Order: sequence, then structure tokens, then C-alpha cells
Amino acid sequence: MGCDITFATSGAIVMSDVGQIARMLWPGIDAIEIGSLRSAEDLELVLETVRRRGLRWGVHAPLWRSGLRREEFDARGLSPASRTQLDGDFREAARCGAQYILVHFPWFLDASLPVEQAGAQVQAAMRDLWQLRERHGIPVVFEFKLGRARDPGILAYLMRGGTEMLGQDDFGWCLDVGDWLMASQALRVDPVEAFGALAPRTEVIHVHAVERATNPYLWKPIHPEDPDATAVLALCDLAVAKSPRLRIVFEHTSHLDPGPEYDLAGYRWLRQALTGEEPV
Repeated sequence: MGCDITFATSGAIVMSDVGQIARMLWPGIDAIEIGSLRSAEDLELVLETVRRRGLRWGVHAPLWRSGLRREEFDARGLSPASRTQLDGDFREAARCGAQYILVHFPWFLDASLPVEQAGAQVQAAMRDLWQLRERHGIPVVFEFKLGRARDPGILAYLMRGGTEMLGQDDFGWCLDVGDWLMASQALRVDPVEAFGALAPRTEVIHVHAVERATNPYLWKPIHPEDPDATAVLALCDLAVAKSPRLRIVFEHTSHLDPGPEYDLAGYRWLRQALTGEEPV
């Protein structure tokens, strides 16, 4: 049985400015992923757009621009602020028919925390997250991120088999190719080989190239002529081969974006390479 692939664009392309939402409506996309909205009016415009276009959509937490971008937690579980915010985000996402909610979790500043202590903290917070999932009936997807100063942090645990610390087998995982490539470089491992055991558990891939020379680093549109193109395609290929379902989300930001023609060239290249089909 082949992989069920969904192609999507991210609100990052327009920095969540829904006044530019038409820029996200690429030919042949199936869905959008968006968060950091400014108001209830913004949310209504998103909903009107996805309904009119027949698209699916997912929430990239926080739903609102004022929210926390990384979930805070310790050995007792999620912080009160994170729990309150996520409860509202889960509730609203479920009410509005989102397919999933993606959270930046778990996130550590660095990799110095002993794995046993890190695991205990993550599992405590996981109990809170599973309660939110069961209460509101919406799937949750976890995106593991680089820590401060590009420290590989939790990604180092993950590459060493750290999914066991989550204590669950049915969680959805998001591979951010930029974080993964930079972590692999820092840890001196092959990014595709390190991804092998995780590919079957991957539900979302955030696709972009990385401009490493800037501080902070920036997400660029993927393009066949970009130096990251070969690795990005190999990671996506492996996920398509191993995962039963996959959402490929184009998630570059606007900072170094040459424009729609460049974006669409990269999208068409990757889509054709993975499926053999041209988007229509």
C-alpha cells in the first residue's frame, strides 16, 4: 500500500498575513497549515478560503499571534500558561474542523539535561497533551526544534532513539528539514541515515532550504538548484516510502523569497520527483 500524500503550503510564506492568503493557494495543493493569526476575523477568512477551495487545513500552534511559540514544561507537566493556551487552541481547532494541531514540543535550550531527567519531564507534559487530545478529539503532531544558538538538543535525543521517552506509539511527528539538516551537521551524522528509523512515524514534513549565514538562520524556498535540494528530496523520498500518510508542507518565510515563480518551480520539481505528476 502506497503513501497517502497531501501537499500543503504554510502561513509562514505570508507571515500569517491572511490579507495575502491568495499567495498560499498554489496550483494543485490539498491543504494549508497556519497559526499566529491576529484576530477572529482572520480565522473566519481562513475558514472561508478553505471551504470555498475545498482544502483541508491544520493549525500550527499558537493559533493566535500573542501566544507562546514553544510549550513550557517541567517535571510536573505543562506550565499553567501553556496548558491554558493549548486548551483554547485545541478547542478552537476542533470547532473549526482542522485536521490536526501542530505544537513545538518537546523543546530544550540545550542537550545538557540528562536523558533520564529529560524523559521524565517530557512524559509529564505528554500526559497533559494526551488529555487535551482526548478532551477535544483532535490529533496532535509534535515538531522537535533546535535549541538556543542552534544547539541540536532534543534532536540529539531523537537520533539516539529518544522517541521512547515519549511513552506513546501513536503520536504524530513533524520533520522540519531545516532543523534536521543543521542538527545532523552539528552532530556529524548523515541526515538521511539518521532519519531511517523515524520515517515510518512521520506525518508532516516542513520543506524549505536554509540560509545558515544569517543570524538568525532563515528558511528559503526549496528549489532544485539550491545546495539543500538533494538532502531535502532524499528525506522526503524516505518518508514517502515508509510512512502510510504524509503531509508535505512548504514552509519557507518571506525574507529571502525571490517570488512566486521561484516558489512554484521548487514545488513542481519536488512534487514531480515524488509522485511523477505535474500539479494542475
